Amino acid sequence: MKIDIIGAVGSGKTMLSHRVAEEFHIPCYEQDNIVWMRTIDGDARRTDEEIERMFMDIVTSENWVMEGSPRKLLKKRYEYCDYIIFLDTNSFIKLYRILRRWIRQRTGKEAYNTKPTLKFLWMNIKWHHEFNGDRKQLLSELLQCGSRYKRFKNANDAMNFCYHTYKIK
Repeated sequence: MKIDIIGAVGSGKTMLSHRVAEEFHIPCYEQDNIVWMRTIDGDARRTDEEIERMFMDIVTSENWVMEGSPRKLLKKRYEYCDYIIFLDTNSFIKLYRILRRWIRQRTGKEAYNTKPTLKFLWMNIKWHHEFNGDRKQLLSELLQCGSRYKRFKNANDAMNFCYHTYKIK
């Protein structure tokens, strides 16, 4: 099972990928953690060689679920997966989730990789709008993947697809 879950900030891709990984007992990878090395002093970008090595180790393994926004750097992952799940969540829901996550992180109720500053909240909102602006181009690219591309409005429908496609033995 090799599944790539993509979507905008706040679409539910991280939650879905962890749910799929847990349910099907496969490793889960967050794209950001391939690109960024998390340190006590903050994030440090890995070298292109490190990113490529980590990425290839993951996508050539037998089973995985990967989540992230469709970065140009790692788009070749489409070639390696069984299915590309695009979580095309409503914009208002995504914005609500961005704000809710930020508040939960600020109050210590949710863990975070990047410190939840006002600047980071603004960046998430900016990325949300940029994703919406790039959406038409993304859909065009995904359609070229044929039947491996699946689009869902919510994580429950995507999870049901996984259950029906990869029946738990």
